[in-house]
Amino acid sequence: MPTAQDLPERRSERQPEPGIPSLQGGEDSTTSAAPSARLVRRGIRLNTLLTAGVSLAALGTLVQVVLVLTAGETLAGTWASLFVTVAAIGLIFPAVMSIAQTLGRRSPGAASAVLGGLQFLCGALASPLVGLFGEGSSLPMAVIMLCAMAAAAVALTALARPWRREGEPSDA
Repeated sequence: MPTAQDLPERRSERQPEPGIPSLQGGEDSTTSAAPSARLVRRGIRLNTLLTAGVSLAALGTLVQVVLVLTAGETLAGTWASLFVTVAAIGLIFPAVMSIAQTLGRRSPGAASAVLGGLQFLCGALASPLVGLFGEGSSLPMAVIMLCAMAAAAVALTALARPWRREGEPSDA
């Protein structure tokens, strides 16, 4: 029977680099964070990734709304617009987590709890709204997503102010 010394070291036991805990490496991040990790290693700032992600996600949801209103429901159109949106969210989440954890480094547990709580709150609010407006079309989902992306864009410019570069790893 193997002992604890015989077992390989777990990747999660490695200490993350200061300032970029959720972008520590593509191999032990979620698959959506792997491209973000590569971009950060190449010198692209987290605030740039966040701005690009919000812009692309808003574009993807806007395309979905326009497609449904003009061309009707199409599988290819829905999948293409959702692909753009979800890929953009793969830029947003790691950047938000890293920036927030860097800014909240004095109370990392509280920062993580606030982030997790806000994610659950947004999901809890959005799900019934989509169902309230109907289940026969993807338009309610697309409109709710577009409203969420508009709120994210407002929060980005009014609260996060990416041009100030707060929360970047060099600020740690």
